[in-house]
Amino acid sequence: MQACASSPARCACLLILAALLTARAQNPDQASPPGDTGLAPAVSTADLDRQIQENQQNLASTRQQLAELEERLAQLDTREKASLAKIGSLDERIRLTTRYISQLEAQAAARAQEIAQVAGEMQETSAKVDARRKDMAGRLTAIYKYGRTLPLEALLTTKSLPEVYRKMTYLRWIARADERVAKELTDLNQRLAQQRAQLAAAHAELEQLQEEQIAQSNSLKSAKQSESELLRKARTERASRKELAKQLDESARRLQSVIADLERRRSAAETPTGKHYFEVNKGRLPWPIRGTVISGFGSQVHPRYKTRTTNLGIDIKPRAPGPVTAVAAGKVVYADQFMGYGNLVIVDYSDGYYTLYANLDEMTVGVGTEVLPATTVGKVSDYLHFEVRRDGKPVSPGDWLSH
Repeated sequence: MQACASSPARCACLLILAALLTARAQNPDQASPPGDTGLAPAVSTADLDRQIQENQQNLASTRQQLAELEERLAQLDTREKASLAKIGSLDERIRLTTRYISQLEAQAAARAQEIAQVAGEMQETSAKVDARRKDMAGRLTAIYKYGRTLPLEALLTTKSLPEVYRKMTYLRWIARADERVAKELTDLNQRLAQQRAQLAAAHAELEQLQEEQIAQSNSLKSAKQSESELLRKARTERASRKELAKQLDESARRLQSVIADLERRRSAAETPTGKHYFEVNKGRLPWPIRGTVISGFGSQVHPRYKTRTTNLGIDIKPRAPGPVTAVAAGKVVYADQFMGYGNLVIVDYSDGYYTLYANLDEMTVGVGTEVLPATTVGKVSDYLHFEVRRDGKPVSPGDWLSH
């Protein structure tokens, strides 16, 4: 302080130097911001935002499917002899609700990650705000002490015009540095306010997602109880079992009509191309999923409904829930729900050969998809119903799959 009192010009130079160093330190092109470790986050903000948007789209799609299914179930409650349709709809509701809960969990995890990320960003922004406030406080203190006399004294003690110009340039540097600090402080405060709002919104949605998970878990439990009760009646009550067997046969006939229509359109458009891949590889085709055959070809007890029906394929209990794959190269000609079969995929291999994959938890292909051997067509956890058709007619899959 005594040095400044004896030499105002020296103090001016010291203030100018301090301002220049402050401005240089705050230049983003020359230094890293406070708190920046130089390490990229585990998931970038853009990737996390994209993931959250995709989750929201998946949730909206599944929510719409559940709403349509609820309407269908409400209509079935007013009809007679709709046990097979209702069991199938309840089974689909269980699958959809299970998927929806999984999607809710994924979105909740993404929101929790967002909360942690934004909280860390807020901490860094707050540290920057504190640093800039300290800079501004120091500058204001210096201006208060010397601002009224320093510029005038600095100019009066200058002996030449070039020196006056140089000192005026230094003073303008000080003013610009102060403006930059003030603007950065304003921008940081705005960013902090935005981060607080984002954090509050993420917390609110996370709480809503957790509440919805509880509600959907209760809905899933109710659907499973309703399905179990219907299955119990179908298995134990003679009249229900007889009616269910009749509906299963009707469903099989409808499926036969679908394949017959596909076969008519195929035969009208195709010309035989010689010995088919299926014929060359009979007894050597890969299994669509590894597991145990729980119901064979022909007259069998249905593995789900426990009624005796004619099984037009085989039912495979997988070793573990997993993907179902195509047995050869072909084209998907059907991928949708089918009463009595659940999620059903039909693959056309030309020359009258088809394979059917039913009771899928999820279909991963659509109509028109070209598949290769080992291409995943769906996923299954309970059992896979698998059929092979030749010229539209069912044949024993055991004759075609590898032994």
